[in-house]
Amino acid sequence: MSEEAKAAELVVRCDCGFEARGDEEKLIPIVQKHGVDAHNMQVTREQVLAMARPA
Repeated sequence: MSEEAKAAELVVRCDCGFEARGDEEKLIPIVQKHGVDAHNMQVTREQVLAMARPA
């Protein structure tokens, strides 16, 4: 993956209303923490990226 693609802003929206934005490095830990804190769910990096959409 190119450096430009890695830096692209992504967004993840949860059914509960939670929304997070950022590049992959920022977004993945935020969404993983939300999964555990709000839903008691472990979310993998791959699952976060599958839910992410361009912002």
